[in-house]
Amino acid sequence: MATLFIFISFILNAVALLAIILLFTRQNRLYEVKRQQEKLVADMEEMMTAYLLEMKEENERFIKEFSSHPTAEDTFSIRTPSPPKAASEQTSADNIQADSLTISAPSMQRVRAAQVYNVTNKTPNEDGKEQIKENIALPDEQKASEDIFSLNEQGLSIGEIAKKLNKGKTEVELALKFAKTGKNS
Repeated sequence: MATLFIFISFILNAVALLAIILLFTRQNRLYEVKRQQEKLVADMEEMMTAYLLEMKEENERFIKEFSSHPTAEDTFSIRTPSPPKAASEQTSADNIQADSLTISAPSMQRVRAAQVYNVTNKTPNEDGKEQIKENIALPDEQKASEDIFSLNEQGLSIGEIAKKLNKGKTEVELALKFAKTGKNS
């Protein structure tokens, strides 16, 4: 019986040693992965630092170049011409007036942008005025549609009607179709 207990003890010791070896290898793998991650993080940090330093240098160069060039207001200021006078006759009031007439390029751009904005965003009253103008032109269109109907009643083909009225075939066809649907309803 003692031999049986000694045999079971050796087997349990062997299983325990295998478990310890297995756990040790797993732990070593985890440490290796952790070291690789730390190395990758350090490399990424170095790359980002180098990239940021390079961008900073480029920005500083750009700022130096930009500040060395004259500004847009300095190069594009427009002065209205004043009539030539003798230097002794020109007063300080004329100088003030000439300075007040100075227009810089950015303000001109604002004025143009405002004009474009006003054109694209019309008020309802302006739209109503355009509709009234269109309604005034409507009698000519009614005359053309009446001509189309009368020529159609005379038996002319769509092509002949289009030639006589200097209209397109499709326009004549649509006018006739709309007239038919208008009569049916």
